[in-house]
Amino acid sequence: MACIRKTIIAAGAAIAALACAADTTTQWRDSSGRVVGTVTTDRYGKTTYRDSMGRTQGTATTDSYGRTTYRDAMGRTQGSATTDRYGKTTYRDAMGRTQGTATTDNYGKTTYRDSMGRTQGSATTDRYGKTTYRDSMGRTQGTATTDRYGKTTYRDAMGRTQGTKTVDRNGKTTYRDASGRVRATSTVNRR
Repeated sequence: MACIRKTIIAAGAAIAALACAADTTTQWRDSSGRVVGTVTTDRYGKTTYRDSMGRTQGTATTDSYGRTTYRDAMGRTQGSATTDRYGKTTYRDAMGRTQGTATTDNYGKTTYRDSMGRTQGSATTDRYGKTTYRDSMGRTQGTATTDRYGKTTYRDAMGRTQGTKTVDRNGKTTYRDASGRVRATSTVNRR
């Protein structure tokens, strides 16, 4: 049984992937309702990215060891990401050279480092569901707070609202800008 998700988005909006045990198809649409691409993930962990004409643009395959390999439309390896049992993810280029890492500790802090091990930034989530994003100097760059109703509010470093995301009980996600105008929606359809 396939698990299908249709997504209507404004150009440039990012939507998180839906996980399900069977195949998943995410259909991306622009503000005019035209399909601009699809993302299909099969039950074996292979994700295929296609353009608006259905042509394959690339793939991402995750093996049983947790390594994800990214390939272009011709099947050539472009890079990989591997997460170890301690929560450290290492990103490598096509030649296997380390490009950066992301390490999550027991307190909910994820630290991003470059190939030389220098801190580039961090994201910390507290027990109340507030995530704070900081730059390499530890300065706050923004926050994301999710309330008990599932509404996530994104704010900049000054605390000004930049946008929101709400999910209703039917699984419809609505994205709004700082003025409350709807910018994108995603609807989950299962069959």
